[in-house]
Order: sequence, then C-alpha cells, then structure tokens
Amino acid sequence: MATPESKSAVVMALVGNSFLVVIKGIAFAVSGSGAMLSEAIHSVADTANQALLLLGIKKSTKGPSRKYQYGYGADRYFYSLMSAVGIFVLGCGVTVYHGIHVLMHPGEIHVTWITWVVLAVAGAVDGFVMWKAIQSVSGEAKAAGGFLSYLSDATDPTVAAVIFEDGVAVLGVAAAAAGIGVSAATGSAIPDGIASIVIGLLLGAVAIYLGMKNRELLLGRSVPSPMEDEVIEFLESWPTVVNVKDVRSRVVGADRFRVKADLEFDGEKLGSVHIDWVEIQVKEIKDTDDARRFAAAFGSKVVEALGDEVDRIETEMQKRFPKIEWVDLETD
Repeated sequence: MATPESKSAVVMALVGNSFLVVIKGIAFAVSGSGAMLSEAIHSVADTANQALLLLGIKKSTKGPSRKYQYGYGADRYFYSLMSAVGIFVLGCGVTVYHGIHVLMHPGEIHVTWITWVVLAVAGAVDGFVMWKAIQSVSGEAKAAGGFLSYLSDATDPTVAAVIFEDGVAVLGVAAAAAGIGVSAATGSAIPDGIASIVIGLLLGAVAIYLGMKNRELLLGRSVPSPMEDEVIEFLESWPTVVNVKDVRSRVVGADRFRVKADLEFDGEKLGSVHIDWVEIQVKEIKDTDDARRFAAAFGSKVVEALGDEVDRIETEMQKRFPKIEWVDLETD
C-alpha cells in the first residue's frame, strides 16, 4: 500500500518543483546564466520525476488479479526506476553538456537582484520539502536504528528519492550561487560553467543510487535481517515445531513481504490431541479390518490436525508481522 507519508512527500515535492521551474526559467531568461539554466533543467527533471513517482504510487495500490496474483506493488519500483533514468538523462546529461558548452564557448552573464532572490527562494523551497520528507519518516528511521539504516532497509523508494533529489537541489543552489557570484566578480563565465557541471554530477550520483536501489527491490530483496531473525524465532518457539528450515522471503511491494519456510513438526504432540478418541477406538479393534479402519481414521485426523496447526501458525504470524501479507508454510 501507499503510505500517506510517501504520497504527501511526493505531492509536496511536485508542487514545489513546478513553482521552481517557473521562477528559475525567468531568472535564466534575465541573467543568461548557465548555472541558472542548469537549475531550471534540474527542476524540470525533478517535476517530471515526481509525477512518475506519484503515478507509481497510484498503480502500486491495485489489488491482486488473475494475471498478477501478488498484486501490483512492484509498479512503484518500475516507475521509480524510470524516474532515476530521467534524472540521469535529463538532469545529469543535459546539465553536464550545457556546462561543458559554456566552458568551450563562454558568453556573458547578467546578474541582477532577481537572480539572487530566485536562488534564495529555490534553496528555501527545496530545503523545506527535504525537511518535511525527513520528518515524515523520522519515526521509522529511529525504529530502524538510524537514518542510514532506514534508507538501506526501506522498501519504499519514493521518500528516499524526494530526500536525495531535494538534498542535491539545495547543494545545487549553493553551487549555482557560488558559480554565478564568482562569474559576476571576475567577468568570466567559466565558474558558471563549472557550477553547471557540478550540479549535473550531483544529479548523476543520485540517479545511480536510486537506480541501484530500485534494481534491488525489483529483483525481490529478502526481508530485513532483523525481521527475518524475529520470524525464525517466532516459528521455533511454536510448541509443536521442532525444526525450521529453508526460510525464504522477498519484497512484493512497499512494506509488503512474502515469506516461505519448511517446518518439522512434533508428531507425538500432534497425535496426542486425539488421545481420548484413540483410547476409545483401540478398545473396539477386534480384527484386521477394524485395525485398518482405525489406522485410516487416525491418519486422517493427524493430517487434519497438521493442516489446522499450519493455519494457526500462519494466522498468528500475520498478526505478529502485519507487513508479511503472504505466508507459505510447508511440512518437512
């Protein structure tokens, strides 16, 4: 499911970046600054990427179908991956190209008060969006043992995308301000071009990180190690389970997992459930046919008890671990 935090973070970033596209475009038209153009391109890329993330969130909420029986949760990862590609191509590629072009063909830039106002507003907007995104996951980050641990184990890439994109945006504003300031002081467009390249490389680094993160999730990463340890401990503590083998898991959506395990049961404990019935039936065995009927009936009852026990374990396991939506337990 889409968490309210991830959706609100993406919507806020989409609105903020749409506003920045307009004011950065105006500032570039006035100043002719390559760094400002890079910032405008950056905001265009971010706006398009936030739209992709929002589309992915919407599509990932669809329930299971005949064709996709575990739902459409991975759609979020597909569209997040497309977003990362967009950052790399449009954000990094175009920005670095423009910066190199400025270095090879430096022109004049015209810095006015509008340029500085736009940079200040852009830094404030991007910083606010990033802060709100971080704030939205602060509780989960604390539970995960820290922000870096949260980012490493998180199965929802959308909030991470907003945080990193706007973090780079804040750094980009600083780089643009430095480049424009030095260019204005020296009369050379070279520092402005260098700032453009720096902004592009920052975007490229974010794109590569997000691409690798979504690749990991699309491949079906297992549940975080602490959760897996808790699952194994839960299964091993079950009264009728004597051994747990071959525990496997994979992510099927944001905070949604599938877990499979082979269990070895204590046959004596399962059989003892029907001890009263057995005592009655044993007294009625008179010949081979009676013994055969008893064996068949007892076997059916043990199999039924085993099935009921597996159902109980699965039910209690999903109550204990609500993020595990699919549990496949097999008898060993």
